[in-house]
Amino acid sequence: MQAKSNIDFENIMRMNEIAEVYETTKQNKKAENYHRNIVKLCDRHPKNETALQYKIHSLNKLNKPYKSLETTNELLNLNPNSLIALFYIIKFLKEASYV
Repeated sequence: MQAKSNIDFENIMRMNEIAEVYETTKQNKKAENYHRNIVKLCDRHPKNETALQYKIHSLNKLNKPYKSLETTNELLNLNPNSLIALFYIIKFLKEASYV
């Protein structure tokens, strides 16, 4: 029997792939629903790097930059050397400079 967390991560990966397909085909409402569900699943694993990375990605897709930045800080607290966290901070700063 698979561990619950493995099942969650497989679901998160598949849901992200489906959301990308919906985004590509301009079915934005369906993509948003998948991203909301990804965030909920990721919230079950608050101290897991992979979950935090998917959560950050989905929050960005849902246009929630400040919540994404908070989650990025959580990721940095968990792993100060996370390149993905640093990438999202740079992305946030670039986007904020255009506001």
